Amino acid sequence: MIAPSNGPRPQLWILRHGETEWSKSGQYTGLTDLPLTVEGEQQSVEARKVLDAVDFDLV
Repeated sequence: MIAPSNGPRPQLWILRHGETEWSKSGQYTGLTDLPLTVEGEQQSVEARKVLDAVDFDLV
């Protein structure tokens, strides 16, 4: 058993790419470089609003 730390706990952030036409239709997009849809672009803007406030130690 590991003793609890009094310091801040590490956090892991996982961010998925925004919507593309292929991700929208359920197609595999792992090896493609497709443009974002309008919704995907808006998702990236919203993600930036959250991530701008985070001070990452390591990326």
